[in-house]
Amino acid sequence: MSGTEDMGSSEAESLCDSLAFTRATMNHGVHDHSRTVPAPLPDAERVSLAGAVGELGGYIWRQPGQAPAALLLHGWGQDALAMAGPARLLHGAGWQVLSMSQRGWRGSAGCDDYGYSGPADVGRMLAWFAAQPGVQAPPVLLGFSMGGLSALLTASRPGRPAGSVSHVVAVSAPTDLQAVYERTTLRLLRRCYDAVLTAAQWREGSPVTHVSGLQVPALLVVGTQDRICMPEVGRQYAAAAGAPLLEHADMGHSPNDAQWHAIIREVMAWTQEPASGRSRLAPDPSTG
Repeated sequence: MSGTEDMGSSEAESLCDSLAFTRATMNHGVHDHSRTVPAPLPDAERVSLAGAVGELGGYIWRQPGQAPAALLLHGWGQDALAMAGPARLLHGAGWQVLSMSQRGWRGSAGCDDYGYSGPADVGRMLAWFAAQPGVQAPPVLLGFSMGGLSALLTASRPGRPAGSVSHVVAVSAPTDLQAVYERTTLRLLRRCYDAVLTAAQWREGSPVTHVSGLQVPALLVVGTQDRICMPEVGRQYAAAAGAPLLEHADMGHSPNDAQWHAIIREVMAWTQEPASGRSRLAPDPSTG
């Protein structure tokens, strides 16, 4: 067990209070929405399932028959709604898609611990998703930023159920927490790490620590203009994992609509040819 699951109640409360103070003082517009029900969407069904510390909430976009599947994970300061764009792109291409709020964010209970509890929670999401009608298990696991960290930890940390994930895609992911802390130009992120990360988490919560345990194909996506999670951090993880790397020359930390289109197009093609052996993928120049 990890994160707040193995803490005493006072220590867990202290961590939550510290994060709440950080959010309040950063004037970042982020609040604790963990007890708020996700807003309804006209094209998706709201999902609620049992997690280790309470409810996990999100959305599912279903297909009428058998179809490939993907579980999407959002970044820090977001919730399941933030991944509706890429979810709709995949759904429009015939995929079953589940977008879930991570621990402590709107729709999901508990205290945010920057993905440290991700493998436990994501394991429950994957088990629920695999049991849904029409889902061709195992699904692809795709995460943005902190969601990419959670995805890679899920796919590589000890204890992952065999065959639970077919591929993992990490977009703008902080794969080495210490390196991101030292290189980021966003002081907000350093303050967040100072407030949230435990002493052990700097190493154990960094996907690069567990790269040797990665047993499924992984794709790293970086923006060369990213100043939050510098692209060299993603490049170093891809090199260590022997994983393909997709770079977008004009992309910052968050992909725009055109870049998400290009990323999803590449993900769909790549997952059909996992043994292609390509170490570097070239994006469509027109997408930036």
